[in-house]
Amino acid sequence: MSQGIVKINFTIGFGNNIFQYCFGRLLAEQFGLGLSHAAITELGVLQRSDHFDHTLETIVVDDKNYKKVLYSNLRNKNFIINGYFEDYKIFQPHLDKIRGWFNTVKKSNPSDVVLHLRMQNRLIQQSHIKNHINASAFKEALSEFDYENVHIVTDLEKWEEYKKEDIEKIQDEIAKGPNPPSNSPWVSTEQSLEYINHLISGLQDLSPVLHLSGNKTIPGSGGLRGGFMDDFNLIRSFDQVIIHNSTFSWWAAVLGPAKKVGIYSPWKIAKPIEDRRNLGETNYLGWFSWGSADNLYF
Repeated sequence: MSQGIVKINFTIGFGNNIFQYCFGRLLAEQFGLGLSHAAITELGVLQRSDHFDHTLETIVVDDKNYKKVLYSNLRNKNFIINGYFEDYKIFQPHLDKIRGWFNTVKKSNPSDVVLHLRMQNRLIQQSHIKNHINASAFKEALSEFDYENVHIVTDLEKWEEYKKEDIEKIQDEIAKGPNPPSNSPWVSTEQSLEYINHLISGLQDLSPVLHLSGNKTIPGSGGLRGGFMDDFNLIRSFDQVIIHNSTFSWWAAVLGPAKKVGIYSPWKIAKPIEDRRNLGETNYLGWFSWGSADNLYF
C-alpha cells in the first residue's frame, strides 16, 4: 500500500512557519507518513518533496479540526496543513524532540533579560491595536526577573522621538509589498505616533541595551525586516525572556530554551477559541503569564 504524506503549506510569518512545520512533522511521525514542504533555511530545515499519491484520501488540516486529526489513527492518507496551530498544549509533550530538529545557539546572556518589541505592522494596523499597551505593564513584568541589564530587541530603526514622517515611512514600506494588508486599515498616524513615543519615553529610565534594525522590510512578509535571524538567535541566547505578542519570540524562547519566560496573557484575542491561540497561557517549565486587557494604552 502506498504511503501517504503530510504536505505543509507555509503562510507568511517566520513564527507561523515554525508552528506549521512542527505540527506537520509531528503528524507525519505519528502516522508514519512522508513529508512535503519548502525549506526553512534559517533554521537548517531543508526542502522535502516526498511523493504525493493522489489515489489516497486527502484531509485538509486547519485550526478547526487539528486536534481531532492529531489524536486519531489515520494512516495511509494524505494531509494538507493549512492552519496556524497556536496551541502550546499539543507541543508540550514533544519539546525535547522539537528542539532537536533545529540548529542550536550558544547561551551568551545568562544574567540579563531580553524584551522583544515587534513594531512595524503592529504599530500601524488597526487589527493590532490591542498590542498597544502601557510601558508600565512591561516594567511590572520585568519586576518578576532577577537581572543585571535589560536588553530590548526590536525592529525599530531608532530609539528616540518619532515624527509623522517616520510613521508614514513604515506605512509606505508595508503597503508596497506584494501582499499589502488590505483587510486591516491603518490606525491614525497621530495615534501610532503617540503610542511609540509613549513606549520609548516610558522605558527609557531602564537604560536598556538596544538592538535596533536598519534593514529593509522584506516585501510580502507582513513587516519582517531583513536580518531577522540575528534578532531571533540573539533572543535564543538569553535565559530570561519577556514576550509581548509574537510567535517569533515565542519560538525563540522555546528553542533557546530560556529558563524563565514571561508571556503576555491576553495574546491576540481576549479568550481562546476552543483552546486555539492560547499561547498567552503557555505554562512550560519556567514560564509565567503577565498583563491583562487593562494594560491597553488606548
